[in-house]
Amino acid sequence: MLSIFAVALSLFVLYGDVLIARTHAEGHSECRYPFRTIGNNCYFISKEKATPDKAFALCLRRGAYLANLETLEEAMLIKYELQQMKTGLHFFIGGRNINRYVPGGDWRWIQKGKMNKMTYKAFGTRQPDGSNTLPQDCIMFYSRERYILHDVPCDHPAWSSGYICEK
Repeated sequence: MLSIFAVALSLFVLYGDVLIARTHAEGHSECRYPFRTIGNNCYFISKEKATPDKAFALCLRRGAYLANLETLEEAMLIKYELQQMKTGLHFFIGGRNINRYVPGGDWRWIQKGKMNKMTYKAFGTRQPDGSNTLPQDCIMFYSRERYILHDVPCDHPAWSSGYICEK
């Protein structure tokens, strides 16, 4: 009897993490193609090129919004996914600067008509560098620096790139 208990306990110790992780991943049944579960949320990573403003609209058409990476952990998971894809594309997410007069900007996540203040800043060196005369009020994962965050103009066609929607 004791040996059966010991075997059961050993199996749980060996495979418990796998079972818990699998149950957690299966808990996001609302992620439907083309969305997929990354961490605790549903994302669609599009390689279609668009400006940040167009990407915002394209996500809305899918019943989603440009990704709001509200924790550094969430941002790191997405960054890792992008690095693994090896596309060389930049990808827009849903952060916006709502006040160019504040040094460094006043960055917010835009989601379903609400704005939430960013709790972390993970911009690259000398970023954000937009100004009142050269506005750069949108955010992208910048592929040339291993997907560090950069601020960019929201509507300039030269900055067309991929985008990430979230549900």
